[in-house]
Amino acid sequence: HFNGEIVAVSHELRDYMLTSRFTARRVGVIHNGIEPGPAPSRAERLRARRVLGVDDTAFVVMAVARLDPVKDFPTLIEAFAIVRRQLPHARLVIVGDGPERARLETCVDASNLAASVDIIGYRSGVRQLLPAADLYVSSSISEGISITILEAMAAKVPVVATAVGGTPEVLPTPAEGGILVPSRDSGRLAAAIVSLERDPATRAAIAAAGRRRLESAFNLDRMVGDYVRTYRRLVG
Repeated sequence: HFNGEIVAVSHELRDYMLTSRFTARRVGVIHNGIEPGPAPSRAERLRARRVLGVDDTAFVVMAVARLDPVKDFPTLIEAFAIVRRQLPHARLVIVGDGPERARLETCVDASNLAASVDIIGYRSGVRQLLPAADLYVSSSISEGISITILEAMAAKVPVVATAVGGTPEVLPTPAEGGILVPSRDSGRLAAAIVSLERDPATRAAIAAAGRRRLESAFNLDRMVGDYVRTYRRLVG
C-alpha cells in the first residue's frame, strides 16, 4: 500500500478488487518474482532423488504447498490413481504440511496408493528437491502468483496447473512453460500428466520455455524494479 495506491500480484486479483469497489486508478499490478539461480545439473537431479529415496527410473510428479483445502490435494490424489493405472512407475511426492494432512493420508490409503505416494511434510530446502521431479503439478482452486510454480520453472521442471487466479498470467500457453487444466477435474489433470510422461521431447521443450519465461518476466530484479518505479512515481 503506497500512499493511497494498492499493488495486486496479478491482474486477476486486481479485477476482483475492482469488483469489490476499489478505484481502478488506485490499484496497480506487480507480479511476484524470484531469483532464478543457475539451472540444476544432472548431478543435482540425482542428488535430489537420493534425498527423496526415488529410483531414477521412476516418473516423479511433485507438488509443494501447505496442505490446505484451497490447494485441493484430494483431486490430485484422485488424478494420480488414474495415472498409476496407466503408468505403474509413476510416483507422487507431496511436500508440505498443514491441517489436511491426516485427510490426505486417508485418501492415499483408500486409493491403494501408499506405495507410490509420499507426503513428506515441510522441507526448508524445496529448491534443492525440485530437480528430482519430472513434472510439477498445482491443483489449487484459488491462487495468486504461485512462488512454487516459479521455482519449478527455475528448476526447468515442466508444469501442469489449474487455470485459476494468476496462474494463466504466468503460464499463458505450453510454449511459455506449462499446461493448464480446469480446477477440480481429476480426469483432465490425469490426462495431462500421462500425455507429458509419454512425450519426453514436449516435456523438455516446456521446461526450457518455462525457464526462459521465468528469467525474462518473473525474475526478482524485474519485481524490485517495478516496486522502485512505483515508489518514485508516488513520491515524485
